[in-house]
Amino acid sequence: MLKQKFCLWWIWYLLFDNAHFQRWLAWHRKRGWELAHVGGLFFHFTRGDGTDYRYYVQVMKDFPWTEQGRAYIAGVEGLGVTYLGCFLHRAYFRWVDDGRPEEMFSDLASQAQEARCVRSAQIFAAALCALGAAMQFYTAWEYLYAAQIYEELYAELIAAGGPSVVAAWMPRIALEAVLGLSWLALAVWGASAAVRTHKKWKKIKDEQCICE
Repeated sequence: MLKQKFCLWWIWYLLFDNAHFQRWLAWHRKRGWELAHVGGLFFHFTRGDGTDYRYYVQVMKDFPWTEQGRAYIAGVEGLGVTYLGCFLHRAYFRWVDDGRPEEMFSDLASQAQEARCVRSAQIFAAALCALGAAMQFYTAWEYLYAAQIYEELYAELIAAGGPSVVAAWMPRIALEAVLGLSWLALAVWGASAAVRTHKKWKKIKDEQCICE
């Protein structure tokens, strides 16, 4: 039995780190679904056969179809790990749970690079969300300003009992404002995610200094 899940909205995808996706895959595994392949815009799941798998999501420096990417995947598969696909530089791996940790093929340097890439994506997404919020608020202000101008132009008609232009346009103005607040919330969410990822990156860098 096969089912597909649409690859989540790009902003949502950028805001979350790899650990979140590993928990997301573990959530499906507990419900009997195992990730079989990642391709294009879809995650492909199959019904589990009872085998206990573990997953690891890693940001790849090189795309899997490049020479360097193919060499890296071959090295990982040599450890008994199955490559399931890659989306936006995020590679998905699976192996039979035999007690080996998830980070078995990821040294501190790779983890630091991964945290740096995720942080950059989160900052980029937060900036786009902030831009979206600014545009929605500006649109709401334009509607309100235009409504006020029309209100002044038709002041006599309105005073005589005609409908208020501002009141008539208020639902649209309110909608634009609500959309702006939604974008702003995503921007704040992305910024806080970037801060958490930065702290993770800093911790890894400190561990590198200790090891060296």
